[in-house]
Amino acid sequence: MTDSPTVAPASPTPEAAREAMAAQMPFVREALAELVAFRSVHSTPGLEKDNADAASWVVDAFRAVGVPVEPHVTTDGSIAVIGLREPAEGFPTILLYSHYDVQPASDVENWDSSPWELTERDGRWYGRGAADCKGNVVMHVAVLRALNELAGEFPDVAKVGVRVLVEGSEERGGYGLEDLLAAEPGLFAADVFLIADSGNDALGVPAVGTALRGTAPVTVTVETLAQPMHSGQYGGAAPDALLSLIHLLATLHDDDGLVAVDGLVSDARWEGRGPDTTTFRRDAGILDGVDLLGEAQGLNPNDLTVARPSIPVPGLDSLPVADAVNAVVARAAAHVSLRVPPGMDARAAQDALVTHLESHVPQHAKLTVERDTLASPFVADVTGPALARLTASLADAYGVAATAEIGSGGSIPLCNALLAQFPDAELGLFGIEDPACRIHSANESVSPDEIHAIGTAELLFLARSAE
Repeated sequence: MTDSPTVAPASPTPEAAREAMAAQMPFVREALAELVAFRSVHSTPGLEKDNADAASWVVDAFRAVGVPVEPHVTTDGSIAVIGLREPAEGFPTILLYSHYDVQPASDVENWDSSPWELTERDGRWYGRGAADCKGNVVMHVAVLRALNELAGEFPDVAKVGVRVLVEGSEERGGYGLEDLLAAEPGLFAADVFLIADSGNDALGVPAVGTALRGTAPVTVTVETLAQPMHSGQYGGAAPDALLSLIHLLATLHDDDGLVAVDGLVSDARWEGRGPDTTTFRRDAGILDGVDLLGEAQGLNPNDLTVARPSIPVPGLDSLPVADAVNAVVARAAAHVSLRVPPGMDARAAQDALVTHLESHVPQHAKLTVERDTLASPFVADVTGPALARLTASLADAYGVAATAEIGSGGSIPLCNALLAQFPDAELGLFGIEDPACRIHSANESVSPDEIHAIGTAELLFLARSAE
């Protein structure tokens, strides 16, 4: 009697995938430092070369791992990097998405190190875009480097098609990429879209995103005078545009800080996983003695950050305090960033906001409302076989029993656009971010352990897609 021959595994074990990604981490550190150095803030005068150089870096990086990408100039002037390593017959194509553009870092005085120089402190890597989303770009490159190394032992992994899509204007709305998708959908075709522009709601706890809010922002301008006037001579009778704007913005919320706009008031609750109030206060950096919105009403943080609309005001134009003069302000403006939860129409939400603003402007001040680009909310379908493979790969990479399903208050308009164009495809939303990353803020950072773990999961997913 002879023993049955041992059948070699078709794809690497989680342990082998972890080792393969660990070998890539020196490359990840070096590559991320190079990419962070580009001040790739889209549509900012004076930074055109940084954006072009960042796009060139992305092109060179993916060509070096065998994906023949090309730069595509989109209608918003950004450069999208797109290419396909063709699948063998009968094998699927997986699209790997991320973006190389970043938020501005104009508040340099609040950073503990240069935003444009990757700096290590306390086991984390700091720099603008380290997490959102240049870290995900580099993670994709490192995964493909590791996959190429494993192809010698597991030849079928090289037969999976890999399409790369790296955007250059996501932080400014990304409409250029959506226009390209509408004009040339073949550039985006895939069986599975892996959108690496999200993360976990706790360090070391793997997650896939199941819900995103949309956006329906507006820019509001209030004018009261032909020009600023002496505040001693005219103040008290002449209407102040800044005070009028402040009064107008205050009507958007009730005395508890909850949305008070007709058509946007909601009693929805989030039923999925999310942080408790203590964790949320810590992650958000809420100061001692400052109340958490909704807590007095028995609301959980994700009731307000995922399930309901929110109306933050991220920008306001008036004379800076340092330049203040004794004059009544003639003109003031604000960007009002309405976030729209799943189940609510973004256009209808924006209409409700505009109607409210127009009906609440004080002193009949001259009001101008400029509507910005809409993005619909997103709800993921996680019941398909590819998403089951992704959640299993994430759990195996982290060495845990299961992958969490989480919602996010952020927006990624491309998700809906891709699935509308390719309704039979599956889409997975995940990434290297954790609450400590402080994306869009000073001292943005990323944990290299999360890059390693998420990269291991993506590597397992790609390898298992060949089985």
